[in-house]
Amino acid sequence: MRINVKTSLFFSLFLFFLPFTQALTLNIGFALKISEVIILFLIFLYLNKIKAYVFISKLPISNVVLSGFMFLAILSFIINSFWDYTYNLKEIPFRINAIGDSFLRLFYIFICYSTYFISKKFISRNPEVLKYWVQGAVIVALYSWYLFISSALEIPYLKLPGMLDSPQTLYGIVRSGTFLEGNFFGLYLILSSAVAFFLDKNKSGKFLLLSVFTTLSSISIISSLFFVIIYYRTVIFKKNNFKYFIGVLPFIFIGMYFFVQTSFYQDYVYKKIATPSTTLTTYNLSKVDRLLTSRIAFKLGIDNPIVGVGPYNYSLHYDEYNDIEDEVENLKSSEFAISYFARKNTRAIPNNIYLEVWSEYGIIGFLLYCSFLLILIYKSYKLRKSSIFAGVVALLISFCAFPSFIMVFIWSYFAIPFALDSNYDSILNK
Repeated sequence: MRINVKTSLFFSLFLFFLPFTQALTLNIGFALKISEVIILFLIFLYLNKIKAYVFISKLPISNVVLSGFMFLAILSFIINSFWDYTYNLKEIPFRINAIGDSFLRLFYIFICYSTYFISKKFISRNPEVLKYWVQGAVIVALYSWYLFISSALEIPYLKLPGMLDSPQTLYGIVRSGTFLEGNFFGLYLILSSAVAFFLDKNKSGKFLLLSVFTTLSSISIISSLFFVIIYYRTVIFKKNNFKYFIGVLPFIFIGMYFFVQTSFYQDYVYKKIATPSTTLTTYNLSKVDRLLTSRIAFKLGIDNPIVGVGPYNYSLHYDEYNDIEDEVENLKSSEFAISYFARKNTRAIPNNIYLEVWSEYGIIGFLLYCSFLLILIYKSYKLRKSSIFAGVVALLISFCAFPSFIMVFIWSYFAIPFALDSNYDSILNK
């Protein structure tokens, strides 16, 4: 059964506009994205045509697990909307209110969940449709270099309609491209590179991978290095190339020796790692903060093991679990640090996908989500498509320091290994 041409065109446009999350958007209290409008249309188109009994009977284990997580997210929202905690919840800015914002997060999880199935449908029928993903990625990467170089040279640059007045910067350099944050953009570029290599668009793949540098994102750069090692492992570890590796090794050691002598290494690497988290300095502030937010998330999951604290509710419990004064000896000597860790009028996040799921959806939700990820990595490895597998590994590494798992480009990529694994006769009626 052939896919309707017009419907396929909509999905192609969806892939093309995936990276325009903070550009070419409409501000309606939040940035309404072209890709979101298209996927909502596709969801509406297919939702009322699903035969529930056929859908359930044909679900593979990966989709059963994912559907279980979706059900648990709904259950978590319902229970936490009516649950009275024994302590006061943190006062933070809301778009609507606590329950309304939690529902919006649940709704967006549903969009991502539906995006996975719709992406799987179209990609399984015609993997070449992924070329539109690569085309959109290349255009955005070119624009990111323009922003990166212009801001580095302090040259005025043109922002696309819908972009923030002040895009995210580091040392005055724009690092977010058309995304809200550099971490989001970095992972998108890595996954786009994987798609490009899969389609044998090697020049585009290398360019997209190189463009990760414009994000100045540590976790993205680390993830991209793992991507390179995995994707090029047959070349790197080939016996005939071993002699070249031995020849380069002395220069690597010499370079490392001089690097560790620099003030950059001493201030931003050594002092950050070596200074214990019980003593706060300007160098280990980010490390102390990561440990705090991670500790809070872990305790929330332990104390709420069945359904967690609910979608987008981590920050509501931040004050109750904030033990920074007990953990850092010299905290009271810095008014800035006290104010910073208090996060008044600020929505705190775990900044770690695994801990976010652990705290907001409980241990059961965590096991379901991680089970899906394990199936994903097994499926991508089984495909023997090095670029797709390398992309999955990079994605899972990035999740260790990633702001949110509800980016639709992530869920579209989730669908690729499963779509390629079989012909996948769609259970959605056209």
